[in-house]
Amino acid sequence: MANECPWGPTRYLSGGERLLRGKDTASAAGAGRAADWTGLDSDVFQGTLSRVAGWRGSSSRFPLGAHWFDRREVADRETAPYWDEEAGTPSWSLPPTPSELALCLCHADARVRAAALDAAGAAAPPALLLLRCADGDAGVRERARAVLTEVLAATRDEEARSLAALALLVGTRRHGRWGREAVLARTGVPEDAVRELLAYEGWAGLAARRAGMRAGAEAGILDEDALYAIALAPGDAAGRLEAVRAALGVRRDATAARNRFLAFLEECGDSQARVRALRCAVAEGLLSPGDLAGLALGHRDRRVRRLAARLLPALPGADAVLEQLEGAADSVVRGAAVARLRAAGRTGGLVPYLADPSPWVRGIARRGLREAGADPHARLRAWCADPAAVTPPAVSGLAEEGDPGDAPLLHELTRHPDGAVRARALGGLRRLGALADAALPPYADDPDPRVGAVVLRALRDDPAVLRRLLGHPHARVRAAALVLLARRHRLGWDEALPHLGDPAAEVARGAREALRRAAHEVPDKRLIALTAPGEPPARRTLAMELLARRHDPGVLLNALRLLDDPLPGVRAAARDRSRQLKWDRRAAEGPHGDEIRALAEAHAERIDHWWAEHQRRLRAARAAENPGRTRTGGV
Repeated sequence: MANECPWGPTRYLSGGERLLRGKDTASAAGAGRAADWTGLDSDVFQGTLSRVAGWRGSSSRFPLGAHWFDRREVADRETAPYWDEEAGTPSWSLPPTPSELALCLCHADARVRAAALDAAGAAAPPALLLLRCADGDAGVRERARAVLTEVLAATRDEEARSLAALALLVGTRRHGRWGREAVLARTGVPEDAVRELLAYEGWAGLAARRAGMRAGAEAGILDEDALYAIALAPGDAAGRLEAVRAALGVRRDATAARNRFLAFLEECGDSQARVRALRCAVAEGLLSPGDLAGLALGHRDRRVRRLAARLLPALPGADAVLEQLEGAADSVVRGAAVARLRAAGRTGGLVPYLADPSPWVRGIARRGLREAGADPHARLRAWCADPAAVTPPAVSGLAEEGDPGDAPLLHELTRHPDGAVRARALGGLRRLGALADAALPPYADDPDPRVGAVVLRALRDDPAVLRRLLGHPHARVRAAALVLLARRHRLGWDEALPHLGDPAAEVARGAREALRRAAHEVPDKRLIALTAPGEPPARRTLAMELLARRHDPGVLLNALRLLDDPLPGVRAAARDRSRQLKWDRRAAEGPHGDEIRALAEAHAERIDHWWAEHQRRLRAARAAENPGRTRTGGV
């Protein structure tokens, strides 16, 4: 069956195309909802724009000329409705048909729209008149407004009410306020019109939902709870901010509104919506400095925390709570508080932040102290020279000063009892260029893994030194060297294979990763040889895993021989490989065909069972991925 046309009332034709074929306006507008009329207007406008704009190499999608359809002279595909400069009229039939007038009321040429208004008068569809009241051309707007005033004065209440949803939607346009007020003066804001606009979905319906939320909030149809429910609805990312704005506009009690907004920030799962909503709430004056301080210190979304910290200083009375941010766990929030201290000239409060865990915060404190004439370098040296007072961030801060004269002190700190201090001192020496690569390997013997991490990070681009570390007594050093060699350099199969049997699990894992990366250089025969019962279990299991990706007849024969191997990993890989017989018709051909066929017949029932289990697992996995779909037949 053909798919529904996304912009039209039928499966095949858009609204403009139905007008082009002589159908009446009600047929072209489909259900006659607000978005149906705006869609019809946009469809015809876009379809005739290329002719009006004079774009080269393009033609209008809605041409107009002499042709019969449904026993009328209406549109065909020769020429579009256009302004005839010589005759001073649009190119329609005489007299124009209702479908031609509707086409011309939506035409891209403002002169055609104006002529259609003059020709149709009060007989024009009221919805198209309302759209023309918001037209971008002043002359068209004035004509349409005069006609709509006449139509509204003579129309019945239910007919005017049918325009309410469209009036609310058009009212959001630049020139749409007049038409909105003209219609609502007769109808008020009907609840069904608001519900209609809120029912639209996706990005295409965003303008309608916005109009519905604004009108519903202004008319009291939607309260705060209803608007926040819209903001929290799944899938409505585009309308969340508009719903929050509307909710902030209808708040009655400031305390209740504040509590409801803070609850929204906790409930909402859209980080971008939370950030934008917070900006709106602060602009509306809903939140106090204490509220922002609480968000900056404890909200789960770091974007909310950091935005709250940036917005807080601009609020009246913020100075009373800014000190709370100085102990924030988030370094950006803490940095905002330290920057405030710097701007206020409170240099005494900057001193503790010279040893802050964040390099950014330390930099703010250093610059602030230097601006005030203090010497942060001397303070950092004093801290680092005292074994009882030194901290890892203070060592990093001293290294960030970049003074080569600090190298002896940093060398001394490489023997400090605290492993974190030793690691920072080692990093500081590297930063100052005071420790060559050749002097680093001995530090890998340090019992603290953080020191070894600094060494390996410094040596990651030196494969010769990394290869020497493969025999290091510390397992973590051997494992890290294996991983670095495999990922950043070339570690051959023969180099990595001996480490597969390392007693340390982390080294064995690193060796497996390296061997998998180098598997392409190993022929099938060698991998098959490694699966022999006399080989170590780790080698046999890995070799079978790698052979599972190869489809040589010799590999299949080897798997069939190992279907009942005592090692679970070997046995499982062999059984997986045996399933090749179910989908590869040539699997039993070639030099090993006779033996493969014999083993296949001996294990035929088991192989069928394994294949059925494999298919069942595939179906279960697909069903889990697509719970709403059902499959018929086999996989």
